[in-house]
Amino acid sequence: MQLRIEDVSPVEKKLIVEIPWATVADRLGVAYRELGKGVALKGFRKGKAPRSVLEQIYAPRVHAEVAYQLVRESFFTANQQHQLGAVAEPRLEEGGQIKKGEPFAFAAIVEIKGEVVVDGWQGLAIERRRLKVEDAEVDKAIEALRKEHTELVPIEGRTETAPGDVVIVHVVGSIGEHPIDQPRFGVDLDDPEREPVPGLRAALTGVPLDTKDQVFEVDIPADHTDESLRGRHAHLTMSVVEARAKDVPGLDDDFAKDTGKADTFDGLRAAVRKELEDREAAVIKSEARQAALRALVKKFQIPVASSLVDRAVEMQYNRLRQMIGMPPDREGTGLTAELREKMKPAGADEVRGQLLLEAIADGEQIVVSDDEIMVHVTQAAKARNVPPARLRAEWDRDGRLDSARWSLRQDKVLDLLVERASVTEVDTLSEPAEAGLGAGGPIATAPDHGDEGHVHGPDCNH
Repeated sequence: MQLRIEDVSPVEKKLIVEIPWATVADRLGVAYRELGKGVALKGFRKGKAPRSVLEQIYAPRVHAEVAYQLVRESFFTANQQHQLGAVAEPRLEEGGQIKKGEPFAFAAIVEIKGEVVVDGWQGLAIERRRLKVEDAEVDKAIEALRKEHTELVPIEGRTETAPGDVVIVHVVGSIGEHPIDQPRFGVDLDDPEREPVPGLRAALTGVPLDTKDQVFEVDIPADHTDESLRGRHAHLTMSVVEARAKDVPGLDDDFAKDTGKADTFDGLRAAVRKELEDREAAVIKSEARQAALRALVKKFQIPVASSLVDRAVEMQYNRLRQMIGMPPDREGTGLTAELREKMKPAGADEVRGQLLLEAIADGEQIVVSDDEIMVHVTQAAKARNVPPARLRAEWDRDGRLDSARWSLRQDKVLDLLVERASVTEVDTLSEPAEAGLGAGGPIATAPDHGDEGHVHGPDCNH
């Protein structure tokens, strides 16, 4: 085989290949022999049809299959011997047809990762929010804990419902054109945010506990938050099935002990504040990583192979589908040409980010130790409530262990970027933090590795 390689661009090579006819003829012979073994033609016993007859019938198919094999084998040989770093199958540009007695010649474009040089990545200018948790946030979190520990108890000492009760009613009727028949429908008289229909809480407040067939009618406003209810008329007949009062715990030491977080109420406030600060610190860390990565990509607009961009767009698209509760689109039928084009800039930046992080990791000789992998596996195993050794064996078997190692290595580089950045501490970011890089979908950053399967790698699809 004669091979010549030409540079087309920083991420493309041109392979110019010529294979002697003798090699082509030999491959055709093998192909026809294999074909003849399984072909039954009229007038010949199975496997006994002469090659001349097979050529008359099957030559186009056999020639196409052999040509495809020769192109692929040439590509793999060139990629291995010359360490091209190809990232996609070759794209045939000219030639590639078998002609009897002539060498098999073709030219193909091969996309490669390309050399990534990152000089001067230190000192990126980024912002980082100051850690601050207001007393009001602590109060809100404690109130949420009170709701969690609130018990519903039988109503005593009164015969009517009151604010704060939870009432179970049997409801029949209609809302607009939709019929309603709910044997046990719960209404929290103290929760305006979850009021099913405007005015329903008020209608059920102060009514006898044995209310039967109470009629409730209301015209729902056209600007109601629930689009399915807007502008409709509700006609409902309600009977109280059950009513319970809320036993709300007091803000005292007993409540603190019940939460399991502290023995005193002051200790509970401190514990809750610590939880909120830890959570906020994780968010700030993620924001700083994203800012550093955006700054890195903006500074180094390296060329990237279009096939890598296409792959990134497809993964972004499926991640976005999962974020809104839709299943992955394996066939890509929803990813129209117009949508793909809109997502390409963000896809290209995502690929750039990954390549730049890899280049920095190589240059700084950043590695992930087995101990660090085991810590990561143990965290994921705890979230799944399975033995760490079992989860590690499972990940090792399906290739996710390598993906986890890749992800943790990129996280280390992101932390190094932030550590060596020129950081300005601010109360509010001038550029709001995003879930991803650019205008498209998420980029491969993972602030929390505790969740099952929360790893990002070259082949991940989430």
